[in-house]
Amino acid sequence: MLVKFKYVAERGIKEGEASLEDYRKAEKYGMTFSGLLNAKFSDADPEWGTPFQQACHSLGIYTKDDPKRGVFASRVADILDGSVTEKLAGETLAVGGTIVSPSGSNSASSRLFFPEVVLNLMNEHLLENNDTEMAVWDRMISSRETIQSPTFTQPMINVTAPRGERSSRTSQNTMPRTMVSITASEYQKSIQTNNIGLEISHQAQQNSTIDLVATVLAQQAQGERYAGLWDDINGVVAGNVDAGQSALPITAASTYDAAATGGTMTQKAWLKALYDPKRKVSYDSVICTLDAFLAVQGRQGRPLVYDPSTSGPNAGALGTYGLNVEPNLLNWSVGVPNVMLVPDGVVPANQLVMFDSRYALREVVNASATYAAAEEMVLQRTSVFRVDFGYLTYRLNDEAFQVLDFS
Repeated sequence: MLVKFKYVAERGIKEGEASLEDYRKAEKYGMTFSGLLNAKFSDADPEWGTPFQQACHSLGIYTKDDPKRGVFASRVADILDGSVTEKLAGETLAVGGTIVSPSGSNSASSRLFFPEVVLNLMNEHLLENNDTEMAVWDRMISSRETIQSPTFTQPMINVTAPRGERSSRTSQNTMPRTMVSITASEYQKSIQTNNIGLEISHQAQQNSTIDLVATVLAQQAQGERYAGLWDDINGVVAGNVDAGQSALPITAASTYDAAATGGTMTQKAWLKALYDPKRKVSYDSVICTLDAFLAVQGRQGRPLVYDPSTSGPNAGALGTYGLNVEPNLLNWSVGVPNVMLVPDGVVPANQLVMFDSRYALREVVNASATYAAAEEMVLQRTSVFRVDFGYLTYRLNDEAFQVLDFS
């Protein structure tokens, strides 16, 4: 199936074309169908949108209402049977008052674009996360990548070696002494793939906009993701077979303060665990259970506000005649960590998972419709569509973590 469309280039209006083969090529090269079209027709004028957006508008596909042009969001039925092209072809490509329509397209040209339009809208909805736990977790992830494959090659970042060397003055035509090393891992990581099947009845096709369909699919995908949130966090701490990572090493709080044991956290252990004199990391995030959080809140030796009416450790006079001189720390670079509470069992009791969110976590997302699913829907004219998606969160840099145990 060959589909032709018009798009506004930097030098006038040109005609582009797309086919089902482009889905196969996109899957082969780890790209999206829209990304492939954007690369093929890179001379498109960005003021009119990306090449994929212009192609959709040229065929009459609108994901949302456009009151300025009196255009309503496209119905699923109109996209699948091609009538959307007959109704709204080239609506946005008006040059000098002339509406430019595509030529050489058959009645079902818009059907070819249906899978990619749905996936693009799904990705938009997936990025808009209003759930409390998911929003907190998303802020703690330093890097996120979307791929079009159930497997990926994990980059290995050598941090220890560069930090062990110091830079020096460089003479002409000499290599730098300090190098940052990024290599590929020895084997590919797999992402557990989940499927969402979409079947739309004939009546629903007449009444459903494409944006509504994408919203429903995205809601289902978010529900699946939330259900696996605690498993993802547990995998980061206890190890993840799919990512090829073992459990994080545990640091006993008693190494910082002998009194920090038996479920008791102390002020000395808390501060020493947070403080890194080498400035390699700054622990700005903590994951723990509610009991562990309360232990930090009620830690032994925590400074209290002076109150002469109390009989606690800070009771008594502050001193007179200016003899109460308190030291003024100038290079104390410890911030206030953000804490995410998890249910019991996700993280072991009396443990604090501390990490630097700038370097700690990376998430790889696979949200793609496979070529076979797109081919079946386009060629066989079915009303069934399958979406494959999956998530894998893994530790990007183990040195950015510290598991503090005070049990």
